[in-house]
Amino acid sequence: MILRQVTSKDFDWIVENYIDVFSSEPWNDDLEVKQIENYVKELFEMNTFNGFIAEVGNNRIGASLGYIKPWYQGKEYALDTFFISKKFHSKGFGSQFLSLIKKELLKENIPAIILDTDRGMPAEIFYKNNGFKVSEESIIMFCDVSK
Repeated sequence: MILRQVTSKDFDWIVENYIDVFSSEPWNDDLEVKQIENYVKELFEMNTFNGFIAEVGNNRIGASLGYIKPWYQGKEYALDTFFISKKFHSKGFGSQFLSLIKKELLKENIPAIILDTDRGMPAEIFYKNNGFKVSEESIIMFCDVSK
């Protein structure tokens, strides 16, 4: 597996595979192409965007979309979206991809990755198995400002 930076040439592949992965079990999200195109486009346009593609042979098999976030102890990689194409699930590629990302971030002097995921979903176990811990000091909060 090789790791490389996301480029604009990956856009359509990312959108297609994002929808394929997250509209399936266990997420079953109801996703529209335009909605995900806008989401990915807005991430790409961030001046702190940092995305990676995992390739095996000449095939893209995974994507990591995030951004570099300043932090009082340095910088963090805020991992917003991480996926492996469905046909490559449960073969160890996700862990290998994440390991390569960690090595690349260390080269860039970025010592931490932060993310959020749904409690009780397979992703929670995946991240825990790959060195992530649940923060005892932090919680994720949200506010629906339309109400």
